[in-house]
Amino acid sequence: MDIALVRQDELQAVYALYRAAIEDMQARGLMQWTWGRYPREDILAEDVALGRLYRVTAEGRMIAVFALCVGQGEEYEGIGWRYGVRPACLHRVALLPEHGGRGVGKTIVAFAREQGAALGCDCFRVDTYAQNERARKLFAATTTREAGTFRLPHFPEPYHCFEAPITPDCPLLPTRMRPAYRYGEQTPWGGDTLRTRYGKDIPDPRTGEALEISCIPGLESRTEVGETLPELIAMDGAALVGKGNESPFPLLLKLLSAKGSLSVQVHPDDAYAMAQEGKLGKTEAWVILHAQEGAELCYGLRDGVTLAALEKALTGGGDVAGMIATVKVMAGDVLYMPSGMVHAIGEGITLYEIQQSSDVTYRLWDYNRVNAQGQKRALHIRQSLEVIDPALRGLRARIPQPEAAGEHTVLDVPAFGLVCACVQGTLQLTACTDSFRMFTALDALTLCWEGAEMALQAGESVLIAARSPALWVKGQGRALIARAGKR
Repeated sequence: MDIALVRQDELQAVYALYRAAIEDMQARGLMQWTWGRYPREDILAEDVALGRLYRVTAEGRMIAVFALCVGQGEEYEGIGWRYGVRPACLHRVALLPEHGGRGVGKTIVAFAREQGAALGCDCFRVDTYAQNERARKLFAATTTREAGTFRLPHFPEPYHCFEAPITPDCPLLPTRMRPAYRYGEQTPWGGDTLRTRYGKDIPDPRTGEALEISCIPGLESRTEVGETLPELIAMDGAALVGKGNESPFPLLLKLLSAKGSLSVQVHPDDAYAMAQEGKLGKTEAWVILHAQEGAELCYGLRDGVTLAALEKALTGGGDVAGMIATVKVMAGDVLYMPSGMVHAIGEGITLYEIQQSSDVTYRLWDYNRVNAQGQKRALHIRQSLEVIDPALRGLRARIPQPEAAGEHTVLDVPAFGLVCACVQGTLQLTACTDSFRMFTALDALTLCWEGAEMALQAGESVLIAARSPALWVKGQGRALIARAGKR
């Protein structure tokens, strides 16, 4: 097979080929195209004039025609693309019916990808109508992923979009993530604030946690088309998360809302958690987003409390509450909890939590509460006593006010870094090539890059790749940006 640009004197043959392909489509019940409406002679003539219409010939006969366009049309806006800022887009693929099933489609896609790179593009995009099962199978087999769908007027079914990177340095675009939830009996202290304040599609009126960006098994966050975070990492590896962050994925990002007080708990360090649980330990930090008047947290042990005294109280019914330090909090407070530090969230608090990617939690006290069946929650007194460091007092800070335009480092600890971006108009984000970033809008903002933008509501989170294009933010407000710790 030979592929070359269509010449002006070949246009009549091109029109005839499209008519034959459309007749075959309609005979098979596929009403994707109607000659004279789409495609039309003027569209194809313009393709030739712009040097983007190609023909495929075999044994001296034209058997297929397609357009390869640099850049995309408005119908592709809003699709959750993951690859590239300069797309090569394949359109108007027509094939003589008798040449189907002979690998012509694969040849066209391979040529389009190679030619797109030669034309200065970094990614490949294509779409097809939902009813066109042949084309959907072809594009699924010859691209990296299905990116989403769009609809056109008068068509009952959507068009499916596919994409692939075509250059080694193709940037990975910001990816909007959909959370998994902990709810019901898992979070009896939860409520509906994540829905009423942030519009989350919570599954239960007792929903305590939205795992915004998560690799926790069974609680993985997903893209808008349903890919899990582990699947994205398997697809793009270090280009997405940064070298060394592929396995285990190091961080977990949550939004958490407490209608009631959480149990008092502690987390082990990596060494203990690996030895006892086969998992990472947990260091975490909270940013208070909203707090009712007088809201408090448990934050370490009181001065002078020893492990021996704590053990006696836990096992003998003593006054545990009097041994735990409490602090009042308000919106904007930042609290850091290293592993080994006792802590608990109090009622009436909604917060942002960044932590190591671990679900290892040791519950040492739960206020002697019982559920509707009269049962107490399980405690982990032995493990808690083995990992608690009574001397730990954490670290407190505050995020800056929105008017303090720029990027401000909030925390820089071994497990993670946290930046608050204050936007007053437009803010260029500093590049970070050695780690993924987790971008969470605290106010309605727009995340932008070359050729596209993504509007975000307060509470939405986006995964930014290590190999990201240059990014900037538009709007008025703040965002939190977390990254993996520097090694």
